[in-house]
Amino acid sequence: MSSIKRRSFISTFASSLVGLGLANNLKAEGKIPAPSQSQSTALKIKKYNDLGKTGLKVPDVSCGAISLFEPNVLRYAYECGVTYFDTAESYLRMKGEAYVGQGLKGIRDKVVITTKHGYNFRQKIDKASILERVEASLKRLQSDYIDVCMIHSIDDLSPALNNQEVMSAYDQLKKEGKIRFTGFSTHNAKLTLKQALETDFAQVVLFMYNHMEGQGIEPLIKALREKGIGTVAMKIFAGGMQGHLKSLVGKDVSYPQAAIRWVMSNSDIDTCIPTLSSYSHVEEYVAASGQGLNRADLKLIASYQQQADNLYCRVSCRECLSSCPNNVAVNDVLRYAMYFENFRREKEAIGYYDEMEPERKPLGCADCPAYCEKACPYGLEVRNRLLHSHEILTA
Repeated sequence: MSSIKRRSFISTFASSLVGLGLANNLKAEGKIPAPSQSQSTALKIKKYNDLGKTGLKVPDVSCGAISLFEPNVLRYAYECGVTYFDTAESYLRMKGEAYVGQGLKGIRDKVVITTKHGYNFRQKIDKASILERVEASLKRLQSDYIDVCMIHSIDDLSPALNNQEVMSAYDQLKKEGKIRFTGFSTHNAKLTLKQALETDFAQVVLFMYNHMEGQGIEPLIKALREKGIGTVAMKIFAGGMQGHLKSLVGKDVSYPQAAIRWVMSNSDIDTCIPTLSSYSHVEEYVAASGQGLNRADLKLIASYQQQADNLYCRVSCRECLSSCPNNVAVNDVLRYAMYFENFRREKEAIGYYDEMEPERKPLGCADCPAYCEKACPYGLEVRNRLLHSHEILTA
């Protein structure tokens, strides 16, 4: 297949967005200038790693396909050497898998695709419904198989492992060749990574890891690696607040590139999945492939940490949850607000919030003495953040 040039991608991409009025927004979104033809041709992934003991090779910088993007962006990423693409049934209300299928059509055998399905383990789950959902994902992905099929966003692995319907469904799908490997994604790595070490179900695990949270799970990550479980890092930009921190705006050193290099400096991480939703994302993030941390990176990361320390809710922290008399899902609410404000995923964030159980929302926080703030080890103004989050996320 001949190399597809960035100019042709952009022309097609811009044309497809005219009706949506998004072309100018994406052009303004770019954080780095468009490369020259020689730079574009040279832009390539520099390092590939084994994904645990799956036998799959993955780039150190992969593609998270959670946000609004156009299929041609994925093909451009592939031309730059990205061969691992992570999506989920729920992304973009099932359109995310369809975009991945369109973008990777004709090169399916040259890439690795992960998708994820979420389950409510408080309700009855039957094997037939799982099989139907996976079949629907295959259709959207335009594929006969899924390389890695994950249980999505699980805080405790035990209910899944103890559910015979779930385990039987995945076993059948594996035997039929429709799933190659299984695993899960999690925001509660301290518990679930321990559980992953005790089962053969988890062959690949997706978890939060960045320079502001995750250091406490590094021994577990190492243990996963030693067992041969594939390790994939998400939410690597520590909230993505660089656009709101004035001293970081316009920096010669790219914060996202520094954050990627920090994550991948841990040799026990196989790959990371920053969201590639535009051409500028592909160019900026792929350029960080195969590079080690330098002093400028560390200085920039230190500046980010200092400024974001009492602003960034560590999603995996959970320290405040038990202090709330109303059982508010503090970390989930603030995570959706983060999607809305920092990652420009307004519609998705509102959708996620709308699907939350009303009793988990901060509806009574205005009259509460803010027990959550007393419990927060990072000094966040949690109550005000919750009230603000409810305001922006309420459609």
